[in-house]
Amino acid sequence: MLTWLTAGLFGSVAREWEEVTLMAKDPVCGMEVDEKKAAATAAYKGKTYYFCAPACKTTFQKTPEKYVAAEKGGSRG
Repeated sequence: MLTWLTAGLFGSVAREWEEVTLMAKDPVCGMEVDEKKAAATAAYKGKTYYFCAPACKTTFQKTPEKYVAAEKGGSRG
């Protein structure tokens, strides 16, 4: 949990913020993946892709352009 502290005229104020979970879509199977807990990642053309399993990463690496194009077009391969 993140805590933000500020000092003002009336003393210190602590505010607690909820930690945000960043989710990404596995480009191979379409599963939602927590970026911090992804089973595998791969970089392609300056972008990081997140995978639910090493097998999805392996499939992606064979033909990444297929999955990047599908991601932009809205369908998977």
